[in-house]
Amino acid sequence: MVDRRIVPDLRWIAQRFPIYITDGYSGPLPNGEHVGCHGCHVKGSDHYNGLAVDIVPLYWSDKCDVHWRGITRLAQWAEPQQNRPAAPFRWVGYEGDAGHGCGNHLHLSWEHAAAPQFQLAEWVEVFPVGAQPSRKPRHPRKKAKPAAKPPAGPPGGISTVQSGGVSARGD
Repeated sequence: MVDRRIVPDLRWIAQRFPIYITDGYSGPLPNGEHVGCHGCHVKGSDHYNGLAVDIVPLYWSDKCDVHWRGITRLAQWAEPQQNRPAAPFRWVGYEGDAGHGCGNHLHLSWEHAAAPQFQLAEWVEVFPVGAQPSRKPRHPRKKAKPAAKPPAGPPGGISTVQSGGVSARGD
C-alpha cells in the first residue's frame, strides 16, 4: 500500500527496472489493523505517510550479485550524488546509508508537504502525467556522472493533480 499519487511513478519504474516492493505504507488502517513493517522504520519515516517504498530485485538474492544490477542502476539514477537525490525524490537510501544497499534494499521516498504521521500529505512531488519515456530526467542539482548509463526517464515536478485519498484535513 502506498499513497495513490506515487503509483504512476512506481509503474514507470517497474517498466524499466526489475523491482519488487517489499514495503510501502506502514501503519494503522481505519479498521485498526496494522499493515507494513511494524517498528522497523525510523521515527518520522515517509513510510508512515505512504510516500516511501523499500525495493529489492524481482529475483531476490541477499548477496550483492547480478540480480542487484538493475536496483543499483535505479539507485544511481534516483541519487546521482550521495545525499543529493534527483527530483521528485526526498531521500534515497542505498550504498553509504546504514541498513540499506546492495544485498539489503533500496529505499525511495517522494518529496511532499509536511504531514502528521499516518496522514496524507497535502501535496506530493511526482513525475509529470503523460511523460514520454524517451525524455531524460531533469535533475535540479549538478549530478555526478553515473558508472552505468541510466535509462531515460520523465522530469520531476510538482503535481497539481488531485487524485484520490483523503487530505490531512479530512476533506
